[in-house]
Amino acid sequence: MITRTIRLGERELAYTLDRSARRRTIGLKVGPDGLSVVLPRFASAAEADRAVRERAGWILDRLDKQARRVRPAPLQGVDGEKIGWLGGVLTLRITPHQRARTSLQRDGEALEVRVDAGLEPSLRAATVRRALARWRREQALALMAPKVTAYATALDAPRPSVRVREQASRWGSCSADGSIRMNARLIAFDEALIDYVCAHEACHLLEMNHSRRFYALLDEIMPDHRARRTRLRETDPPGAAF
Repeated sequence: MITRTIRLGERELAYTLDRSARRRTIGLKVGPDGLSVVLPRFASAAEADRAVRERAGWILDRLDKQARRVRPAPLQGVDGEKIGWLGGVLTLRITPHQRARTSLQRDGEALEVRVDAGLEPSLRAATVRRALARWRREQALALMAPKVTAYATALDAPRPSVRVREQASRWGSCSADGSIRMNARLIAFDEALIDYVCAHEACHLLEMNHSRRFYALLDEIMPDHRARRTRLRETDPPGAAF
């Protein structure tokens, strides 16, 4: 991945440029970290610049919208914080106890984190953050893996291997070997949006690019996928960022 700079009217814009063997067309994405462009393997950097200029109006509009968004505060790991959970939030309740092991238990809209009382405050907070990240991955896998498998079954696609991890910019990805990676951060969104990403990645088991056939498959199992995609792009996840 490299960074390129281009002038669009009176604005100078830096964007990241990457390549993918799977892509047949140039992909452009505007997110919290700015513009990223993904090229097919043999396309030139000049073609990336040309694509950016052709979509300049759309790109600048989305960058301005991103700049106006209120970013969630980073998770501190302290009592009373909110974390995103299926479109709503859970409130953290940090309970010191006389054990070294950290444990978590959900009680309605609260998530109790029991942590070693002997830890000094900064280490306690770091321990809480690590425990929350592990818990989120476990919960995300338990929720998303059956969804991906169900969509794959509906498509008569091979049964996928599903893993979950924190990813910076992609909600999901599918490899040529049939393994699918889902972003644990999706657990903050409501299930309709999680379902969209699960269905999207399941379709990649049969069609690795975003061709007409890919979208025909997605139409088959989720007719309203375009509306869900738009809502996912325009929705900020609730709670603290971690």
